[in-house]
Amino acid sequence: MTGKLLGQPRPLWRVILLSVATLMLYYGWYKWIIQEELRRYNGYGWSGTLCLVPFILGVIVPQALRIFDPDVPGWFGWFSLLGVVWIYIVQFRLYRTVNELYRQAGTKEPLVVWWLFVPGLNLIVGLRQIHFLSQFWAKKQGTIVNDALAERIPFLSANA
Repeated sequence: MTGKLLGQPRPLWRVILLSVATLMLYYGWYKWIIQEELRRYNGYGWSGTLCLVPFILGVIVPQALRIFDPDVPGWFGWFSLLGVVWIYIVQFRLYRTVNELYRQAGTKEPLVVWWLFVPGLNLIVGLRQIHFLSQFWAKKQGTIVNDALAERIPFLSANA
């Protein structure tokens, strides 16, 4: 164990279950808190607020203006793509950070960062990120976190 502040292990099955049950509100909190934990642990990095607020504002504001203000042209809603681009930037940085944690620990990097840009594989790398970050925190704390979902699906949990 190090003197660094450690994050909380959150198994994949629990993140998915709580995200679905709360209509993705939990997932927003999850994204915020893991960025905060990584920033605290590493001593640098983007805050959860910096990662989420531009995404939320970038997606919601253009759509709300387009819907509720008759003077805003319909094409203005396309500005929501800026929020989507932002979340890709945040995810790219997150995946690199998780890989860096594993590299620093002397183990194989678990995430293939470029999968982020391939439809279908982007979901897989996102699920792997949840699993491997949880496993990293558990190992640092000297505990074991059983993740039945990830363990039953080898392409989510294998790091050979």
